[in-house]
Amino acid sequence: MKKNLIILIPIFVLELLSIFYLKNDYQIKQLIWFVLGLISLFIVSKLKEKHLKTISILLYIVSIILLTVVLFHPYTNGSRGWLKLYKISIQPSEITKISLILMALFLNNKNFISKLIFILIFLIPSILTFVEPDTGAVIIYGIIFLFFLPKFFSKKEITVFLSISLILVGSLFYLYFCQKDIFIDIFDTSIYYRLDRISAFKNQDNMQVNNALISIGSGKLLYFPEANNDFFFAYLLSKNYYNFYLIIISYFLISTLFLLIKTPLSNLFLYILLFQVTENIGMNFNLLPVIGIPLPFLSYGGSHTITTFLMLGLGLKKFSNNRSTS
Repeated sequence: MKKNLIILIPIFVLELLSIFYLKNDYQIKQLIWFVLGLISLFIVSKLKEKHLKTISILLYIVSIILLTVVLFHPYTNGSRGWLKLYKISIQPSEITKISLILMALFLNNKNFISKLIFILIFLIPSILTFVEPDTGAVIIYGIIFLFFLPKFFSKKEITVFLSISLILVGSLFYLYFCQKDIFIDIFDTSIYYRLDRISAFKNQDNMQVNNALISIGSGKLLYFPEANNDFFFAYLLSKNYYNFYLIIISYFLISTLFLLIKTPLSNLFLYILLFQVTENIGMNFNLLPVIGIPLPFLSYGGSHTITTFLMLGLGLKKFSNNRSTS
């Protein structure tokens, strides 16, 4: 793993850029999250597989409990995705990402029961997280699910599974676009309007997106609530347009270096990273819908930062058996 730590160089650049441009009251906190993230990375890299397997079960149980508890909390920025403990906010959906990776990694794949358990492991937190709502996290659960799918199902089974999924999705789209009343009767108005907001994002007046675009184009920062989180990219470009090249080059180096790393989970980390970067930058430029995806190693946040470093540690780790599909 030591030779792979060169990947930390562009990550350090992104984290230092984040800390430098964050407001004073966020800088110290982000530095703390950065240090804790590094510590988490090295702990994961040193843990034995039997310990990770035990942790995976406990972490999954805790994740489901927290995802359930958070649904009874008040909304924060349109979502019930955060649990407040004194002055610290915990985002259960971030913890769930790690638990799903570990559970799928160590789950036995020899029989039908394993296949059923594999599906249920992802289905339960996906439903709970979708209700929050946190569409971005559910999509990342889906990426993890698809990555491990070949471990549990044959090519023929995957073809049948994906065909059925496409039929179901196609049916839902038909109801959504052509039979709106039936769709609302089945799924409730809140889900309909959430999908409507995503599918029609180009036609809607989103203050955050509009102010982000004006800030990027003028170089003068306008107000938008998520300037330190989901729209931190626009914030950075409004401060200095050359930050764009620094960010893109850093992500390019991280992606290129990960292509050279051959570990069981290296490709999974790369897929998740590319999705988050593409979606976040796309929504900052109003090219993609706003679904609450932070920018890895840049956006402010403890749960997100530590989770990203944990996934990085798993992506760099060489397991004794090739348990994944990488």
